[in-house]
Amino acid sequence: MNNLDTSDFPQDEIRDEKSIARRALALFGTVALSFGAPRNKVISWLKDSNLWEELSPSELAYLSAKKPSKKQNINASWNSERLIVLLWALNKTTALPAPNEQCNTSLFQELLPPYGPVSVADFISSSARRADEILLTAADELLEFHWQARDAALNGHPIPPHLDIGIIQERHYAINWIVGYEGLPWDEVTTDT
Repeated sequence: MNNLDTSDFPQDEIRDEKSIARRALALFGTVALSFGAPRNKVISWLKDSNLWEELSPSELAYLSAKKPSKKQNINASWNSERLIVLLWALNKTTALPAPNEQCNTSLFQELLPPYGPVSVADFISSSARRADEILLTAADELLEFHWQARDAALNGHPIPPHLDIGIIQERHYAINWIVGYEGLPWDEVTTDT
């Protein structure tokens, strides 16, 4: 019998709705910037809304860069697929787009401050997280989709047409953070398959 002490290992704990809401708002700052929102306005909004502290180190580096690289902008734009999962987890959308369909980013402006008809405080206080079982089922489903796409790619097979590995990886990342996979902070989340 193995007597390994696992007390020092991070424990999975599904994040609460306030944490998910604040993460969604901070992430929206990077997504907005990647789609052309003025840097000074994004930074001012994040600071004025007490969201600056919510930024991960990589997000802070992106927002603080005088002239982000093309790669940084592309990576930040992919955060839209993470953001849609956060909004879905908060019941702000009824369903996730198909696993081969990019999310409609115009939805963000309809739902999120400063563009949408809700303040930061109201967005956070009105957030209600989906049930644990629903979130864990989604995590299992995204893991399975990601495994199917990776397995096909690794074995030289076509990726199934109902999957897009880029979309799936980003959504898998977000759901892993939501369900607290290994207790990892945002920038350190893994998408093991």
